[in-house]
Amino acid sequence: MRKVKNNLLNTYFLNLANKLSEINLYETFPNPSVGAVALSNKNFSIGFTGKKGSPHAEYSILKKSKKNYFHKMFTSLEPCSHIGKNPSCVNLIVKKNIKKIITSSKDEDPRVKYQSYKKLKKNNIQIKYLKKITNSSFFHNNSSINQKPYVICKLALSRDGYTKHKQKRLFTSKYALKFAHLLRYQSDCILVGKNTINDDNPKLNVRISGLEKKIAKFVINKDLIFNKSFFKNKFLKNIYIFHSCSDKNKINKLKKNCNLVYFNFASNNVAQRILKKIYNLGYRKLLIEGGLKTANFFIKENVIDEFFIVKNNKNFASKGLNSSKSFFNFKKSNVFQKLYLEGDTIFNYKLNNVYRYNSRNC
Repeated sequence: MRKVKNNLLNTYFLNLANKLSEINLYETFPNPSVGAVALSNKNFSIGFTGKKGSPHAEYSILKKSKKNYFHKMFTSLEPCSHIGKNPSCVNLIVKKNIKKIITSSKDEDPRVKYQSYKKLKKNNIQIKYLKKITNSSFFHNNSSINQKPYVICKLALSRDGYTKHKQKRLFTSKYALKFAHLLRYQSDCILVGKNTINDDNPKLNVRISGLEKKIAKFVINKDLIFNKSFFKNKFLKNIYIFHSCSDKNKINKLKKNCNLVYFNFASNNVAQRILKKIYNLGYRKLLIEGGLKTANFFIKENVIDEFFIVKNNKNFASKGLNSSKSFFNFKKSNVFQKLYLEGDTIFNYKLNNVYRYNSRNC
């Protein structure tokens, strides 16, 4: 094809790269989902990040191409410059003698930030940032800048503000339950409190046909007190447990099938340090599904980025447990979106501490 000079064509191919980044969206952990398009004089080729993060989008295009075959590349996120489980995409771009990169966004990962630009410039390769950040790149950059996962919290309430019913374990509609599983699918990991584990004995997996996915599981249980059902629940094997227990018998019993992480809960900024630990394990998007106590634990330190309230249309009155009347003050946060389901209304709040991507930094 003819050498691209038209800005409309540049926009077209960049938009195509951005759409390609959606193909394996939420399936590329531990890497962001990226799309790429490479142009030659006669044709163009497309690529996207593979499931489980390999291969990278750029690598999938260039690995078998000849040197000087492609002259320009469009990517949804700045190409990586570091070597990990995957080779450096920038090294391959240099080797294949591509002359120009047009990308939607900088990569704020400390391993990539400024490094890709410097290496490309050193090899006389032009890179241009067009400030059209994709969903995958947003969550990736948000996490990289804040050094914590992007945190979403979900809480189900009755119409009169209770989080539990004395007789019913589940009280929202089947559609709201599917919505909860969709949030899990869109996350790298999930965190709950010990009451959720002991009262509900949950699976904490994704149960939507066609969207099966393994996600990491975390629980806060300071004293390592679990019901017998926990030890029989095969779905909670290898769960991470944040605790402050010194009982060697409990520790020895649990460490065979669980990952124990000790924290001093009497110190400052415990929620922030827990999120830092989760970030260092490689997880970039966390869903908190614990009850009021767990939600408040993170709210107090202002580390939640987005909140979903699933409100049922029934009053629990005397059958209600755990009133939310003293719960999080939403007056400082506006409802970003409402979703009406059968018998439920879902309120989505974008909280004030959410990192807003500044396109002027591109």
